[in-house]
Amino acid sequence: MSMRYPEQRRGSILAALVVVVALLVTACGDTTSTPAATPTSNAPATTPTSSATTASATLKHVPAGTADLSWSPSTHMLTVKISLVGLAPSSTHPAHIHAGSCSNEGKVIYPLQNIVADAHGVGTATTMVSVPQGIAASGWYVNVHNGPGLSPADQFLPIVCGDIANANTSMTAAQAVHVALASPPKASAGEAVSGMAQLSLSGTTLTVKLTLSGLEPNSAHAAHIHSGSCESQGPVVYPLTVVTADASGNATVMTTLTGVPSIPATGWYVNVHHSTALATQTGFDPVACGNVTPA
Repeated sequence: MSMRYPEQRRGSILAALVVVVALLVTACGDTTSTPAATPTSNAPATTPTSSATTASATLKHVPAGTADLSWSPSTHMLTVKISLVGLAPSSTHPAHIHAGSCSNEGKVIYPLQNIVADAHGVGTATTMVSVPQGIAASGWYVNVHNGPGLSPADQFLPIVCGDIANANTSMTAAQAVHVALASPPKASAGEAVSGMAQLSLSGTTLTVKLTLSGLEPNSAHAAHIHSGSCESQGPVVYPLTVVTADASGNATVMTTLTGVPSIPATGWYVNVHHSTALATQTGFDPVACGNVTPA
């Protein structure tokens, strides 16, 4: 019989002990932390989508402003100051005090200084004229024409008007009248324009929808998105499709523009012009304007 058996047995026992110790060390002695697995969700993964950015502009008549009349009982001098925004930039406009009213136009009583607009369409003019009887209680109105002259008819066209109503006709006290100039005479075809501009930007594609009424029937009008505001006009940013009115003076037109990065929070406005002849003051005349406001 071989005498090496006990040694073999002892070797087996030692090997078993080594395995047990290794298992114990692995289970209890290892202090190395293992990062926890990232939890997963059963909800479907969401991919960012580019929702459309929208904006709008309420299109209304321009120009707009005020006329302030003051009369001195000591000098019998009438001072008339007219202030307007929304005129064609660098334009000239004849102005008058007429007899009658904006709805029933009459002859010129007093010519006023031409209103000359600056590069942003802002214009002012002050006139002093002798008026012995003071400011009439009623029956006068202020009229501003398209210009730069009074002929032909497009230049004569009144673009803004305001009735004068004087509650104080005392000849011994100072008289003052404030007149809002916000609309044209009713007889001015194509000047009382209103509507909406709706803008939608999807990616870099901008869609602009213009809906207008009050245009001269069957007329054509240039339209643009400009930089600036109706109150302080700036250059063209994007040209829009020509607006063509139907027989009732209504129009709806769509424009699609590509490569437009964004709609700014401020600094855009939409202008609709008197005609497509933008090289002339008469053709450039803004008939409707609206500042763009994001939704």
